[in-house]
Amino acid sequence: MNLVELYPSSFDGSFEDYRAFMRSVLIKGSFDGMLKKLTGYKGMYLCQQPTECWTLKFDQFEGIFGMVLAEVRDGFGRFHLYYFPNLEEALLDKFSLSEALVAHDKDYREKIRSFALYPELFGQFYIASLSLHVNFATHALLLFYETFLRDRVYAKEGVLSYDKRYVVEPEGLDKDLPSFRLLLPLMNFLNTTLSRIATEAPSYFELFKKREQSMMYNGKGVFTCKEDAPTLKLFIALGYGDDSFDDSMEQLLMGRHVEVIHERMSLNAFLQKAPWYDLSETPLGNVARTTGRGVKPKMVVVTGFLGSGKTNFLQNYIEYETEKNRFVGIIQNEIGKTGLDGKLVDYDYSLVEMDEGCVCCSLAGQLRAGVNTLMSKTYPDTILLETTGVANPFNLLSELHELEDVVELEAIVTVVDGSTLFDLAGEYTIFLDQIRAADVILLNKIDRMSEAEMVKVEQFLYENNRCAKVIRTTQCDVHPHVLELSLHASTAQIASLVAEEDEVIHTHLHDNISSLKLSVPRSLCKEKFEAYLNHLPSTIVRVKGIVRFENESTQSVVQYVNGTYEFVPQHEDQVHEMFLVFIGKNLDKMYLQAPV
Repeated sequence: MNLVELYPSSFDGSFEDYRAFMRSVLIKGSFDGMLKKLTGYKGMYLCQQPTECWTLKFDQFEGIFGMVLAEVRDGFGRFHLYYFPNLEEALLDKFSLSEALVAHDKDYREKIRSFALYPELFGQFYIASLSLHVNFATHALLLFYETFLRDRVYAKEGVLSYDKRYVVEPEGLDKDLPSFRLLLPLMNFLNTTLSRIATEAPSYFELFKKREQSMMYNGKGVFTCKEDAPTLKLFIALGYGDDSFDDSMEQLLMGRHVEVIHERMSLNAFLQKAPWYDLSETPLGNVARTTGRGVKPKMVVVTGFLGSGKTNFLQNYIEYETEKNRFVGIIQNEIGKTGLDGKLVDYDYSLVEMDEGCVCCSLAGQLRAGVNTLMSKTYPDTILLETTGVANPFNLLSELHELEDVVELEAIVTVVDGSTLFDLAGEYTIFLDQIRAADVILLNKIDRMSEAEMVKVEQFLYENNRCAKVIRTTQCDVHPHVLELSLHASTAQIASLVAEEDEVIHTHLHDNISSLKLSVPRSLCKEKFEAYLNHLPSTIVRVKGIVRFENESTQSVVQYVNGTYEFVPQHEDQVHEMFLVFIGKNLDKMYLQAPV
């Protein structure tokens, strides 16, 4: 790497040299139009007097990013990185109360441009640090980012408002910031700038993690460690040039007791697909959403345990997209077609089924074929991949990465039935993995829950996935635009890092879940069938199929979930084989007979 292209002046490692070096990088990036398309970069403001700092804007977030050189020590320039939220964005609620109060100050917006002058800004809104080492002798450059996956702070005595009501409950969360997700746009911009200047990918790239405790403050403002689900700290190192970087990394990691995040893990694999790492011959690298036929469709993976409400999500999503004259394709890994036809008959969509009637644990080896089949029939704007209710999304990650030439992975959306969460969490490992793999969690069926129950469930979700956005829903009624505001293509699968401590990826077989399909040869008495469903054993969590009731001219789709059920009449011209599929634990065909 020719560092003279970045910084033609002499460099002696002083404070001013490191500041001038970074200034040069940022200015070069500001004049690169292609870089802006690659990274979502919108521009920079340079405040030089009396304390130099930089503020940057990216289209992924509504707020402003800040950067300032804090110190130079042991051959490294250490930059502090900040995010100043917009007052209108929901992310403001994830900052501490003190930060929120500062953000509501009438001069907040004006102060951001020169934030280094104001202790209330400079001392808060911190998201990460960047240690930079520049070696002109070997033309080598090392960047070392340090951040939390999620930065959490608790209030021991809680926080009271002026009217003596708790704004934060005792030992409740005052701050719950997705710091790593916020760091991504800024890191992506800096790294891509350097890669485009060097016209090569980093020669060194390594990820590390460390478990740390969350923090708690008391009424006197004294901070202590809190026994909590471990807080994950991340370290991202990348280097340019012909240097081993061993000595520098040993110095940076001394006494930290970190673990290496292996290449097979999804976060590592994901970052290696970034435009600063996976360079190609085309100006846009592999980031451009184009194929030979035009813009690539985006893919949303929809997962969730049996009966959580995935079908309602698909129905609402298709309805909203149809209103915008956008076309949706669906790939299903369940018996789902019979359930969808009755609900989605009024909307235009294309469906590809895979393993109909099966409760397989993954789509491994079939997903590309399913996508090709769907796109040969039509060319959708969005592809919704609905997995079976007992599928583990972690089993799909490698195959999802391999589809990047034909689709753009938007997110993994997990639908959770909040009213049954704790029962399912104690019973099924698959259920927990579905939560851990999510980029967005739809906390569904909140109409069956009290506010206190919802808060308790949300706490559980945060403990099991520190990155996902949690959205409360009834019947999964959420507009696609809300999902788009909650995520960005560059965030997909980050949360899966939390669950990658295990070498074993669980499947439904670990939970002794199986399925059984039984034919229904004749029409049923509706009252007797309802009595039959009401007396099913608790080991059966899902029944789905098609039946015809006596004295009714049309067939009905049966939907049974954890003791509740509904019958959805079909249209007269919809006539299918009649059957029931039972899904549950330790099914035995000898005692489980279809009602006749």
